[in-house]
Amino acid sequence: MALSDIERITAFEHRFARAQATEVVDLRWGFALLQSDFQHSRNHNKIVVTSSASSVDILSRADELLGGAGLKHRYVSVDDDSLGQALRPDFVAAGYDHETIVTMIYSGSEPEPSSHEVRVVSLDVLRPAIIRDWRVELPLATAEELDQLAGRTALYPRGAELTLLAVFDGDDIAARADLYVDRVGRIAQFESLVTHSDFRRRGYASSLIRNALTRAREAGSELSFLTADLNDWPHEWYQRLGYIDAGKTHHFTRSG
Repeated sequence: MALSDIERITAFEHRFARAQATEVVDLRWGFALLQSDFQHSRNHNKIVVTSSASSVDILSRADELLGGAGLKHRYVSVDDDSLGQALRPDFVAAGYDHETIVTMIYSGSEPEPSSHEVRVVSLDVLRPAIIRDWRVELPLATAEELDQLAGRTALYPRGAELTLLAVFDGDDIAARADLYVDRVGRIAQFESLVTHSDFRRRGYASSLIRNALTRAREAGSELSFLTADLNDWPHEWYQRLGYIDAGKTHHFTRSG
């Protein structure tokens, strides 16, 4: 039986994540990812729940595996929407924050040409902008934490073909985004879209999306997707650009 679009996306996300780990611990109801070189990256050090499990079991394993690795955070993602909603009360009671992430698939027509020049850049060129943007998002983060949040980008080619995209305003990187392509699976993911606050409302972000969609199609991708916070404004903006909701995952985080 052919996989549905959301099943293909989930399988890609799992392959992509596992390929970047220094250790993968398979569990009866999911798996744990550990990345010893980037311990400040929550996305690289987490528990992924793929099938039914009790909150007691998940919370215990998160403490055992993430805490045992010396991590200062706990991060659990739940693939199934219904299970995530059912687990939410126990996780919130345990001190975890919760967010719902929507997987969105592009269903629009052939994208229009970008209204601004989009350049492919190296990580060395992009790194200062990544650190700059994270410093705004996480003003209390240490220099080491910021350096890891930028440096982890070097891991992405382990799981997919990576293209780093940027729009410049003069000498400054005004907006940036990542494109991940799996040519064998014919699937592409657009992520990490950020426009610096000094350069917003100029069409830079939409130019990045259009350029990425064009690149994905040229690479043979028949399925292009991104993820968005259900309760943040970009969710509706992506819908206006031609993306439709395809599924929801639940993410639980706790510091300390």
